[in-house]
Amino acid sequence: MQTMDNGTMSRCPTETRLRFLEIRGTRLDRRGNPLSWAVAVLWLMLGTAGIYAEDVSWDRATTAGLKAYDQGQYAEAARQFQAALTIAESLRPDDPRVPTSIMRLATVYHIQGQYTQAESLYQRALALQEQLLGPDHPQLVEVLEAYANLQRRMYPVRSLLPWSTANALAARARRIREREERSNAWEPPGVWSDYEEAAIFRDGS
Repeated sequence: MQTMDNGTMSRCPTETRLRFLEIRGTRLDRRGNPLSWAVAVLWLMLGTAGIYAEDVSWDRATTAGLKAYDQGQYAEAARQFQAALTIAESLRPDDPRVPTSIMRLATVYHIQGQYTQAESLYQRALALQEQLLGPDHPQLVEVLEAYANLQRRMYPVRSLLPWSTANALAARARRIREREERSNAWEPPGVWSDYEEAAIFRDGS
């Protein structure tokens, strides 16, 4: 059985709301109208508190979903991951927790044999990650491989063809993985030695 982790991603709600204040034309300047300053600060504090509460709710729903998943309670896991997805979507459309929640929900549907629901979620997660990270980001490998495996389950005969969707997805994941491995393994020749020689020359001069 697959396992999931509960990784969270950093956000800065205060900065977001400060930018929104600027767009609305509210100047956070103590030299201005004291009442306007107080209202603006109160609005900012209440908004930040609301975002924090939503963060906690997302963490709670995600943790409950992971626990249910590990225990094989897939219906409950799906319910919790759907709740987490709803919370993430309410924060902002490009919140990185949206594709994370979508992937977890898709995985549960996949495990349960609800392939149509899983497929639409994999497609959505892939589109969002491409938008947020780019088409060749290493984080796309997970959804590409999961979607390829689903295609093989749904279309076992068709997936044997070299030009099938399953093979295209798997090949793309493999290219991204191999590119990342080469990038991590490759080191420009002489770069570090040049720096070291320069340091030695500088110290000895």
